[in-house]
Amino acid sequence: MWIQRNESSADKEAVHSCTKLPKGVKDMHVLLLDPMLATGGSACAALSTLIKEYDVAEENIVFANVISCPEGLEFVAQHYPRIKIVTCWIDDCLNEDKYIMPGLGDYGDRFFNTV
Repeated sequence: MWIQRNESSADKEAVHSCTKLPKGVKDMHVLLLDPMLATGGSACAALSTLIKEYDVAEENIVFANVISCPEGLEFVAQHYPRIKIVTCWIDDCLNEDKYIMPGLGDYGDRFFNTV
């Protein structure tokens, strides 16, 4: 599944590009992986796809990330209270541009060497 946030938008809404999952995914336990949880928009878009389009039970999903912030954790938990969230680190907050603070920079830029 490929979902990323629209960086050119003030709201940073999620943009869903494609999904390709194995047959029978609804009967599996699913690890949803994302390096960072900021606003929670991309995570919720992915969770919505898994639950509504593929019939995966909320309680069978573990969302794992490396770094998160309180706002994103609260947003995801409000919308999907039965999933499990595992994070390595909770940073302080989101700034006015919806970036995790103090953060570590944009993961996509670092991964794809576009900085």
